[in-house]
Amino acid sequence: MVPQPSTERVGSALTRRQFLAAGVAGAALAGVPVASAQSNPEPPGVVQRRTYENLRITGTAEAHGEGRVLVGREWPRPGPDDPVRVALTDAGGAVRQRASFTPELPEGSHAAPDVVRTDDGYAVAAGPWLARLGPDLSLRATGKHAGDIGAARGTTLVAVDGGFVAGFTDWLPNAFWTWLVAFDAEGQYRWHREVNDNGSQALDFLVPASDGGVLAGGTFPWLAAFDADGSSRRIDLPADRPDGVLNAGVGDGDGLILCSGNAAARLDASYELDWTREYGPLGDEQVGEITSTSDGGFLFHTTPVGDGDFTLAKADAEGELQWHHTYRIGTDTPSEIHALTERSSGEYLLAGGANRSSDGWALAFSEAETPTPAPTVTPTATPTETATSAPSSRPTRSESPPTTTTGPGFGLLAGGVAAVGTIAAALRGTRD
Repeated sequence: MVPQPSTERVGSALTRRQFLAAGVAGAALAGVPVASAQSNPEPPGVVQRRTYENLRITGTAEAHGEGRVLVGREWPRPGPDDPVRVALTDAGGAVRQRASFTPELPEGSHAAPDVVRTDDGYAVAAGPWLARLGPDLSLRATGKHAGDIGAARGTTLVAVDGGFVAGFTDWLPNAFWTWLVAFDAEGQYRWHREVNDNGSQALDFLVPASDGGVLAGGTFPWLAAFDADGSSRRIDLPADRPDGVLNAGVGDGDGLILCSGNAAARLDASYELDWTREYGPLGDEQVGEITSTSDGGFLFHTTPVGDGDFTLAKADAEGELQWHHTYRIGTDTPSEIHALTERSSGEYLLAGGANRSSDGWALAFSEAETPTPAPTVTPTATPTETATSAPSSRPTRSESPPTTTTGPGFGLLAGGVAAVGTIAAALRGTRD
């Protein structure tokens, strides 16, 4: 599941990256400290850990009012009668309301849900089934594809002009292919399309396109554009792109950012290579979720290894690696990450669930806090530094441990973190 960028269309005068660059330059000329203009950006610290009973988080969106909406289902193979669980949290991450809905899915469908916020509530999809909810989680309408479409593991849901598109992969023991199912603004079924050239087309990302349709792609490898009416065209990929960069993607104004974890590339509006980057400090780590950030760059994490170690990494609008740091999820059993989002500038949220469990967890990060030392260290015979390597620690600042809680949590440090973040940005701007 890929966190969703804005569906706002890009004007012809300035691309999103050009607009953000102009904003940063204007702020600098006005003497205003700008966090994204730091010469030495630093990784964030964990400011809160939270667990959620019977809510394995596979999707999240900003809630109406305050807080977030979380969705999930049992894992890894929920039965067709297993409900989609939805929760509203307050600004501190505490659950203030729950609801559940039984999706109408084929017997062989094991789809986990995703959620997007709408002007008047939320839309939740699990495979070829979609529900429209009010701001209070009341059920307003449901829609589905009437056929027998299987869906395995995660669903990616995006809002488009006049409705929604859900994407998911159908798996067999020796083959897999992708389905896209479109719904109108009321949640009723419109069209569906299959991507299955040779039984090897998994969906790794689905993002809104500037023309009101969607871009979809993944392994092994493929990229396609789908218009609002369901018509589609396959896109020829640049031959000189880095290997594996279709493992994750996120919209970038008039272009598309593709990432593999240790490399990234940007395609422009004509799907030609704008730039490519290699991230040597990340070694052979593979990307999981990726999301765009308010400074024009992007944030991604690598897949967890061992007892939950993963790397969070941030790149700027040109793909240059700004920082990376290794963290530990901290659950008793191996965990998987399903959601990554920027809550506000310099504030991030990562969420998922424990292996073979219905429970979920979430970590909140802030660039105003110092990260603890990396939990695992890979020794090298001759430590070296390169000009492209980003700092992975903050030796000049004291470390403070994150707050761990299963009760009200994310908001306990919110006021302090916001104040510290403002002061830290000002100090960094002065220092730089």
